[in-house]
Amino acid sequence: MAGRFRWAPFLRFLLGAALLALLVRSVGTRDLRTAFAPVRAHPGWIAAALGLTFAALFAGVVRWHVLLRAMGLPTPFARTFRGFFIGQFFNAFLFGACGGDLARAVFAAHDHAEKRAEAVTSVFLDRAIGLVVTLVFGCALLLARIREFARYEEARPALVLMALFLCGTLAFLVLFFFRNLFERIPALKRLEHRGRAGLLLRRAYDAVFLFRRNARHLLGPAILSVANLLLLAAAALALARALDLSLAIRDLLAVFPVVTVMAAIPLTPGGFGIREGLFVQLLRPFGIPPGAALSLSLLGYLAATVWSLFGGLLFLLRPRTSGGK
Repeated sequence: MAGRFRWAPFLRFLLGAALLALLVRSVGTRDLRTAFAPVRAHPGWIAAALGLTFAALFAGVVRWHVLLRAMGLPTPFARTFRGFFIGQFFNAFLFGACGGDLARAVFAAHDHAEKRAEAVTSVFLDRAIGLVVTLVFGCALLLARIREFARYEEARPALVLMALFLCGTLAFLVLFFFRNLFERIPALKRLEHRGRAGLLLRRAYDAVFLFRRNARHLLGPAILSVANLLLLAAAALALARALDLSLAIRDLLAVFPVVTVMAAIPLTPGGFGIREGLFVQLLRPFGIPPGAALSLSLLGYLAATVWSLFGGLLFLLRPRTSGGK
């Protein structure tokens, strides 16, 4: 079992590389080079994209920091900043989104040894809020333009998956806001009294349940999630300008949430290969050829990679003291 898990990151990397290789082969290297050609003439747009990407990630830092404080886990902002970007490094290069969240969870648990269950829960709650807001936001925009996408066979699977994810999310939210599972499910109640694992699970559930009783604490993180999405879409728009593509921000906002939600599925590191295929499929209704769409996605990945490398630098320069605060 342990050996299988040890090979999983490598296999995910191979899957992403294979998907990308198939895309490049289908698009053609000549078309890809042609699409990339205008970039050298627009360094300002590249710089703007890098700045907007950092601003989007910074909104993610603030969102996690707000959640930590709401959960009674006060943390110096510099520590939240460091932990978030270290998570970005693991997300991009090692284990995908799950690995990045795991790295953040270890970081948070280290800072709050007396409340490890709550600290770990803050990471996955942060991820859940971001994905739920992105999903709802994206589905609302897709619904307004459903006819444009439905005409293209390549885009239909993504629409169906988004609808399924939305139904599952709504069901979860109903369960979360109207049920106290530990009080209503006897098996969970019994588990609570069976060793440390059950107790930690109860503490994690109580940490999440806090937001049911005080839903106003979710408003700030939800707004920051929208800001994160808008800034990432703006970064993509800047890259589109660097590629001389005629894309409107409303078009990117219809596509970007779909790409974000699908790429969060931990099949490849950072959604590599999956995200590129989605860009090619979903930008076709707006008249963007496959080579240009693939180039836009790869540039977006490189912009995010710059800040992931920054997170790797923070990881290498982390304090070696036991407290780390």
